[in-house]
Amino acid sequence: MNNSTQQLSLLVINSAQLEGDSQVQHYFGPEGGTLGASDQDDWQLRESLGSVLPGHARIDLIDGHFCLHDQSGQTFINGSGSPVGGDRHVRLSAGDELTVGPFQIRVSLGQGQHTPALDELMDNRPARDMDTWLEDTQHDAGTTHTVTKAPRQDDPLGALQQDSHRVSSLVTGRMPQSGASEQTGELSGGKETVNQAFIELPDVGRTGLTQDEGMAAALETVMSGMGGNLAVAGVSGAAEMLFDMGRTLRALVEGLLALQAEQGALADKLLRPIEDNPLRLGLDYHDTLSLLFAEGQSPVHLSAPAAVAELLSNIRLQHAASQKATSVALHSVLQAFSPEGLLARFSHYRRGGQGENAGWEWDMYQHYFRELTSSRQQGFEKLFRQVYAQAYDRAVREGLESL
Repeated sequence: MNNSTQQLSLLVINSAQLEGDSQVQHYFGPEGGTLGASDQDDWQLRESLGSVLPGHARIDLIDGHFCLHDQSGQTFINGSGSPVGGDRHVRLSAGDELTVGPFQIRVSLGQGQHTPALDELMDNRPARDMDTWLEDTQHDAGTTHTVTKAPRQDDPLGALQQDSHRVSSLVTGRMPQSGASEQTGELSGGKETVNQAFIELPDVGRTGLTQDEGMAAALETVMSGMGGNLAVAGVSGAAEMLFDMGRTLRALVEGLLALQAEQGALADKLLRPIEDNPLRLGLDYHDTLSLLFAEGQSPVHLSAPAAVAELLSNIRLQHAASQKATSVALHSVLQAFSPEGLLARFSHYRRGGQGENAGWEWDMYQHYFRELTSSRQQGFEKLFRQVYAQAYDRAVREGLESL
């Protein structure tokens, strides 16, 4: 590959996501370069969610081939559910599509792809078809007559016809024919004069996915994220499966929020400068869903998988600590009711000649039990709660230190 063709073109397909002075297209030469959100990146891609990182990825020329180095570990290629990864280079080919944050980026190779943006603007309609259409609007089956009135500078039809020849000459290499500007005033003979301020644009066909293909692609993406591959019977089956997945996800999020609301004791132990888990912010379902997946995402919040994993880890920690604290508290209560402990306590209750008969200990136990279960006594519950709280706090702190 010679130096004249050692050029890589990257084009943002969904350019509406771009912000600031970000360019829709960028060219990398043999020296390569970086793309990301930093001012130091060769191609700056700015967006509102903060999912594009500084130095997000790098383009290198290795053995005469352009390769992608995923420096952030968050760059995807050709719809893969797993990122490329920062430990290897991937060779790029024409037609590859990269996913960088919210952007879908198309790869082109060679200098011949230097001006592909026109087809994107025209919905991939060939320039010669546009020329044919423009010429058809100037001529009719009858005789044409030239209007001697000079064309208005603000006439959209005139501007469109003039610019079409300039555009086609850039794309096809043909020079506009002489007198083309004079033809902008021609009207078809035998027909009423039309208002040239309004024209009917041609019906340009769009090359998008069909409903069936879109449904299949959406389900394939979800399956990739789930790490499974389930057989689906037709488009209706795919739609039902996606709907059920959405309902299941809602039930999971609402359940996690309910569990989190009951973790007050554990929440006091998780001390941090800011709460970065959207599931622990005390918000309702809809606000939490926005923070996890949609426009509410913050660069300093955990991603949805990490937030769920952390909350489940906390629930497991709480369960283990609760089991250990319950065991310690029950053991303490049993020790308080041991025969030796009760006899030692009963000895302090003797008055006068009590304790000389054989059934004195049993009588004292009955009096003790009735007093223990009376409404004016709370010592039993206090004993259990105090021992439980101390043991739970100790188990939680030990568990957090081991994480």
